[in-house]
Amino acid sequence: MSDELAVIRGAYALNVELARRVEKFPRHQRAGLGADLTKHARDLLGGLIRAKYAALSDRPALLNEVNVGLELLRFHLRLAVDLRAYPLTAHGHLIGLADDVGRQVGGWLRSLKAKGGAS
Repeated sequence: MSDELAVIRGAYALNVELARRVEKFPRHQRAGLGADLTKHARDLLGGLIRAKYAALSDRPALLNEVNVGLELLRFHLRLAVDLRAYPLTAHGHLIGLADDVGRQVGGWLRSLKAKGGAS
């Protein structure tokens, strides 16, 4: 795993932490909101892995999809804290992990634009 991209390691860490939090959700929120959260996080990780192996010209579009997925995840995290599915202290940690992934995706996009002028 040492040769893995930092952004993928970050998304993986987000998935692990989120799975641990969802296990502690109230039963009535685990199957709905909890499942949605874990699916968004898994989709985020999958999108990053696809972008890593995609042709250089396809990466910007894939990374833009990842950014949309990150925004969906952030809103679902906010909904979870508003519904008291987990404590506010946990929310700060999860949002921090998501924001870190977002910064790295943004940097990756900027580096692709610098290399080839892709949008």
